[in-house]
Amino acid sequence: MAGTHLVPPSFALPPDGAKPAYSPEVRGWLIDYEKNYGPRGASSMTTEQVPLDWTSGPARVIDVRPLVGSTDAKSWPASPEITTAHIQAFEKQSGDLKPGDVVLFHTGHLEKHFKPQPNDTGVWADPLSGKSEGWPAPGPDAIVYLKSKGIRCVATDAPDLGGVSPKQALMTYWALGSREMVGVEFLHNFGKLSSGGYFLFAPLKIRDCHGGPGRAIVLE
Repeated sequence: MAGTHLVPPSFALPPDGAKPAYSPEVRGWLIDYEKNYGPRGASSMTTEQVPLDWTSGPARVIDVRPLVGSTDAKSWPASPEITTAHIQAFEKQSGDLKPGDVVLFHTGHLEKHFKPQPNDTGVWADPLSGKSEGWPAPGPDAIVYLKSKGIRCVATDAPDLGGVSPKQALMTYWALGSREMVGVEFLHNFGKLSSGGYFLFAPLKIRDCHGGPGRAIVLE
C-alpha cells in the first residue's frame, strides 16, 4: 500500500463472527469509538469486491493545504485534523456535496515531500518519528458527515487518510468501513485538476486483497 491504492471496508473491520485480538489500548479506543459513533461493525469486502461505481463520480477537490503548519511541535507526531467545519466551508463556497460525488482532499503533502532518496524522509519517516508535522487527515467526525451527504468514496494526495496518530487513524478507518465507504490514497497531480472533472479509480482485481493498488484517472 505504498503507491496509489484502494482501502476497502475489510481493511480495518474483522469478518463476521471474528473476534480480533486487540491490545488493551486498542480495546479502550474501540470503547470510545462505539460510544461516539456506534458499532464498529464487520466486513469481508476486499478490493476485488468493491463495485466500480463506488469509486467513480464527480470530483470535488477540497483544498486543505492551509492546515499545514497548524499544529504545535509539542503534539508531534500528529496530523492536522480535517473537520466537518472545513468541509462545510468548502460547500458554502463551492456548493453542497451530493450523493455520488468523490471527495478529494488536497493536502499538498506529496507535492512537497515526494522526492528521490536521500531526500524522501518527509513523506513518512519524519512525520512518523515526530520530527515534523503529519499530513492533514480527516477524523471520524468528518467521515460521518460525508456519509450523511451520500459520499461513498474519499480520497487524498497524502500517504493515507488516517494520519499519523494511531488512535485517530484507526477510528477514521473504522468509520469508513462501518459505513460502507472506501478510501483512495497516495494520489498525485492534484495541482493540475480543474473543477468539473470526473474521477475514476480502477483497482487491480486481486482476490482477498485488504488494500491494494490501482489506477486513478480524472476525465475533464
